[in-house]
Amino acid sequence: MTRLLFTYVLLATCFLLGGCDQDPWMRGAVEGYLPVYDNNPTFKQISYQPARSSVHPGKLYTYGKLVLQAESDSGLHLISYQDPAHPVRTAFLRIPGFRTATVKGDYLYADNYNDLVVIPLKELPSLSHVGRVPGMWTQKDFPPFEGAYFECVDHSKGAVIGWQKGIVNNPQCRADRGHKDTDPSQLKLSAGIVVEGEYLYVSDKGNLMSYSIAQPTAPVLKQQLTGTDRIDSIYMFNELLATVRKERSRISLYDLSNPAIINYKTGLTPPYACEILVPAGKYVYSVGNYNFMMCSPSKEPEVNVYELSADYNTLTLAGSLQFDTTYAVIRGGNYLYAGTTKGISIVDVSAPPVITRFAEKQGDIYTDMIIEGTLLFARSATWIACYDISSPASITLISKLAY
Repeated sequence: MTRLLFTYVLLATCFLLGGCDQDPWMRGAVEGYLPVYDNNPTFKQISYQPARSSVHPGKLYTYGKLVLQAESDSGLHLISYQDPAHPVRTAFLRIPGFRTATVKGDYLYADNYNDLVVIPLKELPSLSHVGRVPGMWTQKDFPPFEGAYFECVDHSKGAVIGWQKGIVNNPQCRADRGHKDTDPSQLKLSAGIVVEGEYLYVSDKGNLMSYSIAQPTAPVLKQQLTGTDRIDSIYMFNELLATVRKERSRISLYDLSNPAIINYKTGLTPPYACEILVPAGKYVYSVGNYNFMMCSPSKEPEVNVYELSADYNTLTLAGSLQFDTTYAVIRGGNYLYAGTTKGISIVDVSAPPVITRFAEKQGDIYTDMIIEGTLLFARSATWIACYDISSPASITLISKLAY
């Protein structure tokens, strides 16, 4: 009895004092992270600057004869393809804190730290009518590392625009186990921006939000659907809004028949984790996503075609094609264009569920591709390649623009 009483007392002491913590809080000079502040009231200011070379080249977007190439945390390079054989860097659109964007009509929707900005592309170089929704995304006040010690944020010093390694004396703050990001370049407030019709959809801390953009530069919040976990990506899946939550392969699908109201419809689990899915009506095409470092599919590379059930609950394998290791894929009409270890491989999908390897074009490894009309733009580690795909059986390289 005495021994049992002693055990209870010891446990109570542990809980009260934290003395039995399996992961004790470190004291003294500890390696951790220090917030980087900016207290300049104009630190979010957007500007139209002279063209410059790419340092961290990212995702491609198109607007008419322009290709916009992302520069992480900085903005977008504007590249004119008025003459596709001779692309010209025309300007750099500086958007501090930039991570993701979408182009719809004559407008660019982008994140500017935790704000949404709407830039009328037709008016460039003028920036006199830029729209802004302050605080659309919740600013994270912790570094992108699970369990990392850090100097607590002091908002009186300004806005946190980044984190740097350093020594923290007797740290009072540590990132929760839920803040699990292994690469600071992957830390993003926005999981994506989707514009469909006259509505814009975004996520914040697991919540989904719809905005009316009847006035494109003045988005108006219509609904906020509360969730639980952080949403990692958001995109359109046929006519439905799709989200993927962090560290989960299951896709949540939402009905947008009333575009102002987001209604959960169903969940869909892909047959394999880490696949790129390309929906096309009742069929869905998939390839392994070798472009993401956390995904290394164990099976042999292949293109699969699945039949999608009418209720969107089930994918049934309907065809398969042995393929090459693929890093990017995009659908253009009756063809899939895949960036592989061989260059660009083309698959004929005109008669689903039958799929046929159609043609190949030797080239670099492309990790991002986008189509505008009869031009395909492909991003490699060293350049942007422009191809004429007016004849899919024999696509032609028109130009390469080095970074």
